[in-house]
Amino acid sequence: PGQWEFQVGPSVGIEAGDHIWCARYILERLT
Repeated sequence: PGQWEFQVGPSVGIEAGDHIWCARYILERLT
């Protein structure tokens, strides 16, 4: 908590999907 970093690098795939899922989850909770 406190630091949310969205990094787009060579490891794109499951991690990218996980970031998107987390972002959607957080946005839905905040809304």
